[in-house]
Amino acid sequence: MKKIFIDSRFFSYGSKESAGLISALKNLSNGGYSLFTSNARTIGKDLQKILSVEVIDIKESGKDVDYEKCFVMHGKGSERDLVINAKSKIKNIEEAVSLVLKKNRTAEHKRTTKETAIKIEVNLDGTGKAKIKTGIGFFDHMLEQIARHGNIDLAIITKGDLHVDEHHTVEDTGIALGEAIKKALGEKTGIKRYGFFLPMDDSIARCSIDLGGRNYLNFNCKFEREKVGEFPTELTAEFFKGLSMGLGANIYLKATGKNDHHKIEAMFKAFAKSLNEALRIDERAKGKLPTTKGLI
Repeated sequence: MKKIFIDSRFFSYGSKESAGLISALKNLSNGGYSLFTSNARTIGKDLQKILSVEVIDIKESGKDVDYEKCFVMHGKGSERDLVINAKSKIKNIEEAVSLVLKKNRTAEHKRTTKETAIKIEVNLDGTGKAKIKTGIGFFDHMLEQIARHGNIDLAIITKGDLHVDEHHTVEDTGIALGEAIKKALGEKTGIKRYGFFLPMDDSIARCSIDLGGRNYLNFNCKFEREKVGEFPTELTAEFFKGLSMGLGANIYLKATGKNDHHKIEAMFKAFAKSLNEALRIDERAKGKLPTTKGLI
C-alpha cells in the first residue's frame, strides 16, 4: 500500500485549500493509498463523522515514515513534494490529488528494433487526446479511436520499414502500445480489470479483455478486401496480437458486417470501450488487487 502525507492544515474544512477534500481523499483511498497526517487530532468532529460515513481512514504519522508524496502549504519542500502556497499554481487539495493520480498512471516508452523505432506517451486518466504518426493513414485513424473512446491521452511516433511492407510497423506498434499501457498501470491496484458490444452502421463488434498479466488473442473476423486505404486488413489481427503480448492481456474480438472499414473501426472502438472500463478505478475495491492470487 502506497503512503501519502497530507498536511493537517488541509483539514480546515471550509477553507480555500480544503476545496474538494472529501472527493480527493476518496480518490486517493480508491487509488490504493494509505492516508496519513501529522496531527489527526486537528480534524474536527464534524469532518470526522463525514470521514467515518465515507469509510476514509486517516492515520497519524510517525516521524520516520517514508512518504511517497508530501503536500505542504508552506516551506521549500523537495523535488518529490507538491508545495501548495500563495504562489503555487495548485489551488487546493482536489487539484493536487488529481495531478498526483494522473502522474501515477502515465508512461513514456520506447521500443527499437532493426525494423522499427517507436516512441509512445500515454496517460490512462486523460481526455482522449491523440497525436499519432505511423506513416499509415488508416492505422493512425484507428489508433485515434483507442485514445478517444478509451479516454486515454496517446502520443505515438512510429518509424518503420514501410518500403518493405506494413507488417512490422503495425505489429510492433501494437506490442509497444501494450507495453506502455502496462507500464502506466503500475501495480494495477484498484482497477476493475475486466472490460462491449459496439455497432457501426452495417457492422457490430464484440470485445472483452482481461488485464490479468497473461497474453492471449481470440480474433474472429473475415475480410473481403485486401486493404483499407494503405492498411492491409490481415494486419488487424497482428496488431491486436502484438498489443496482447505487450500488455499481458486476454483479448477476445469478434466482428461481423458488410463493410471492411466499418468492421475494423468497430473493433478498435469496441476494444477502446472495453479498455476504458477495465482501467477504471473500482471504488468498492478500495485499492485492492482484483485477484485472489495477490499478483496480476
